[in-house]
Amino acid sequence: MVARDAQDNVSPRSSTTTVTTGAACGNPVCGVRQVTTDTDIPWGLVTLPDGSVLYNRRDAHDIIQLNPTTGVKTNLGTVPNVQSTDGEGGLLGLAISASFSSDRWLYIMHTSPSDNRVVRIRLENGRLNTASEQVLVSGIRRNKYHDGGRLRFGPDGKLYASTGDAQNGAYAQDRSALEGKVLRLNPDGTVPSDNPFGNYVWSYGHRNPQGLTFDSQGRLWEQEFGNSIMDETNLITRGGNYGWPACEGTSGTCGTAGFIAPVRTYPTAEGSCSGITIVRDALYVACARGARMYRAAISGSSLTNVQTYFSGTYGRLRTVEPAPDGGLWLTTTNQGDKDSTPNNSNERVLHVTLGN
Repeated sequence: MVARDAQDNVSPRSSTTTVTTGAACGNPVCGVRQVTTDTDIPWGLVTLPDGSVLYNRRDAHDIIQLNPTTGVKTNLGTVPNVQSTDGEGGLLGLAISASFSSDRWLYIMHTSPSDNRVVRIRLENGRLNTASEQVLVSGIRRNKYHDGGRLRFGPDGKLYASTGDAQNGAYAQDRSALEGKVLRLNPDGTVPSDNPFGNYVWSYGHRNPQGLTFDSQGRLWEQEFGNSIMDETNLITRGGNYGWPACEGTSGTCGTAGFIAPVRTYPTAEGSCSGITIVRDALYVACARGARMYRAAISGSSLTNVQTYFSGTYGRLRTVEPAPDGGLWLTTTNQGDKDSTPNNSNERVLHVTLGN
């Protein structure tokens, strides 16, 4: 047996040993363990190379480091210039690049007094080094609702960000505007030369996307809040138009030439889903109003064998992310979800064990 650390250093081989494994769980979802609770709303969440978890607290505007084994939490500091919207804005998405171990950059999406923006700040010596902050993208219109907010690095090394339409559907169809979009940027904040419209816009025609994830083929999947009829899971293509506001899910003028249909839709009462992630070619979707998690197998460009878990068990679910052991991190968003008041919640960070 050998061990590997986060930098892929390999230990010497151990002496020969014999072990007997326990019975494997044959179900897709095998168990749930509560890791911690929080008085604020966990939003963006990542796992560091050392196995600890970082998560943004949306209304308190700070970042917590969590030891998932002991449950011990450390406050790393407050992100500067964050202002909530008395609704859904605040401290939102969180990501780290593949080179985090050397460059220490945290990528953060948040609402400021004037806009929504993407910044990066170094995590050094167990604290946010706020003096290192760099604003990468600014000028994304903010509003009380529809602020988007998810960040995800792709296998191409680019950073993808989801933005809401700021409660103005016309922005979603304006390719020169940053609202109602999936944006794509270089890690230093510059516009990639192969973006389709010469700016940050990668896809457009979105209402309020809050979920981004990549599959084993390098394809980008997106989760989007509908208005009153249905939510969408979309397979995102370069320069694609997903139809909002003329088309919501499969309703409206969705047959318009150039509109890309969703892969799957959900009635809003059973959905209103925010975070998504993929583990072993299965898509997991965390839903707020629907108070459940969906699991679907990815088959080609389709989602099949859709199953529902935790319906009503933990209430509204916000974020789902992969855990290093092959399971999931899952967070709730039950109290204070629409008022921007810090520390008036009672939320959970859960670990979900997945089967074979």
